[in-house]
Amino acid sequence: MILFLLSLLFIQGCARPALQTYPASEQEIESAVAAFARYRKASEEVCPCCLDAEADAALLVSGWFSNHTGRLSGYLQAMEPGYVKFIAINPLGQPLLIFVTDGNIFKSLNIFEGKAYLGSAGSETYRNFAPQGFEPRFSYYWLTGRLVPGDMRIQAVMHDSEQGKFWLQIKYANSSTESMVLFDAREFLILRHVLRDERGVHLMDVRYADYQPLTGAESKVAGNGSAGVSNPDGAGVLCRVPAGITVSTNGGAEKIEVILSSFLDEPRFSTEDFDVEIPDNFEQLRAK
Repeated sequence: MILFLLSLLFIQGCARPALQTYPASEQEIESAVAAFARYRKASEEVCPCCLDAEADAALLVSGWFSNHTGRLSGYLQAMEPGYVKFIAINPLGQPLLIFVTDGNIFKSLNIFEGKAYLGSAGSETYRNFAPQGFEPRFSYYWLTGRLVPGDMRIQAVMHDSEQGKFWLQIKYANSSTESMVLFDAREFLILRHVLRDERGVHLMDVRYADYQPLTGAESKVAGNGSAGVSNPDGAGVLCRVPAGITVSTNGGAEKIEVILSSFLDEPRFSTEDFDVEIPDNFEQLRAK
């Protein structure tokens, strides 16, 4: 179960799914880049810093590892840039497992076994569940369908098979990986994010679905009055959160599905909210 929790977001693989791309005209490229710039502005300057929701997480694995398939339900909280807390509960609402991280260190408590696992997110144990190039300290952005702030460059823009959607080839400065991002230029949403290495090998494929508006974020955007954060096409506000997240590797043989619901409007956390005291009677095991 502890391995499941660690792999909830950070799963290793070498899948190479085919991406359907088509040439885009100069006018379409300019329009897509402008829409993406407005999306980034809202994401970094206006959208909420935090996430608080109920969560259903399922690990689906085919082949010889299929006996590790399982499902956990509970509560998920997250805060920029890499703070995450997941509390798995039983049908009576009692906690079974608690996992917290600030992106640098983690703690995981197995209530049933009376054991606590803790260590560095840079440890070998933790990194076994992280694809090359992925940084746990930015996990909040993967959860919310957003991109990590920073110095990025759009290297290419290509059409997807569906109208109004574009593949953006994005490279961050001083990064050994690049991202292929499926961007809906009409709805201002990221629908898919494929992380790949310098050879083009796909390390992780994340799909986002069923975006939900946050009432608090909508009010904040509406009251901002700044051009570039609201959507003039009437598609809704730019600050939305995906209710469905699917992470897959190895051609889809290994898959994690996370379903979020009952979002709290404008949650606010501090760093203290992402720590947990280990009971004195728990056995402590340190990751190497």
